[in-house]
Amino acid sequence: MVSISVEYDLNPPSDTPIPEKLSTTKTLEFPVAGTGEAIRQRTYYEGLRVAILQAKNTLGEELTAWRDAVGKREDTKEAKVPKKSEEDEDEDEDADEQ
Repeated sequence: MVSISVEYDLNPPSDTPIPEKLSTTKTLEFPVAGTGEAIRQRTYYEGLRVAILQAKNTLGEELTAWRDAVGKREDTKEAKVPKKSEEDEDEDEDADEQ
């Protein structure tokens, strides 16, 4: 049987809480329908297209969940250094010109 295999091994920051439903390492298998001894080319490519679409959707959903988990952690440590306002930048430029 022909199948598409996708494997990932993620290395999130060590202080990232790992959600219960997610695993940092995973192998996904998507069988290609319509394979066998006496298949037609069209049937094979239709099965291949379906398997690729399943792989894309599943991997996208899982990686989106990881992005959300890591992204929430990043939001909490956002902007520790205050950003300069435009007025502060103008004052710095004026001081440099003198």
